Amino acid sequence: MASKPKSGPTTLPGTISGATAEDAGKVLDRIYAGRKRPTKLSEEEKADRARQRMLEQARQYQTSTYMRKFVAPLFQQMIRAEFGAEPLGVAPAMMPPIDAISWVPREVGQCVCVTCGTVKAWDSGIKGIHCGHFLASRRNSILLEEDNCAPQCSHCNYYRSGEQQLFRRWMLAVRGLEVVERLERLKNEVRSFGREELVDLRIGYAARLKAAEERMKGL
Repeated sequence: MASKPKSGPTTLPGTISGATAEDAGKVLDRIYAGRKRPTKLSEEEKADRARQRMLEQARQYQTSTYMRKFVAPLFQQMIRAEFGAEPLGVAPAMMPPIDAISWVPREVGQCVCVTCGTVKAWDSGIKGIHCGHFLASRRNSILLEEDNCAPQCSHCNYYRSGEQQLFRRWMLAVRGLEVVERLERLKNEVRSFGREELVDLRIGYAARLKAAEERMKGL
């Protein structure tokens, strides 16, 4: 039986067996002559490159389209995830038939509809939990206002048009008159977003969504 060839040291192209580290360095210098050797990017550099790619993508859209297509959906997903990531316990909701605030038990990963008390997973889909808006408006001034948002089931949010009266009573009881009046004033203001601002918001929402998902996995 033929004996297996002995394995020797791995050599770089253009080197000979037994070459020193200095010889190997010279070979690399020849390979990368006239161009920079590849270097490992820092996390900051990776993040900056990712942001630049997102800016290039954003320039392909009008800001209103980019907001509607990328930023607003991510914002709403983040809102649901952060409610779902709250520690095990109870959440306030308007409960029929008395339509008063009750404290509804929930587990980590679940959201409670603020206008009926339905409990479902934060990521239960189009027929599950939505990101409800107290002031239902597509105006930029309140579109990304976190105080204007809370979990709602699809029945309340879609089929009952957001249950606005019950939502208002929940807002007053849980978040207070000052917040409600601030949002009502804000609704009438004009607000515009630049592309860079929208990209930075998108990056921030993605980071918060990831953090909420990690909290839920850790339970």
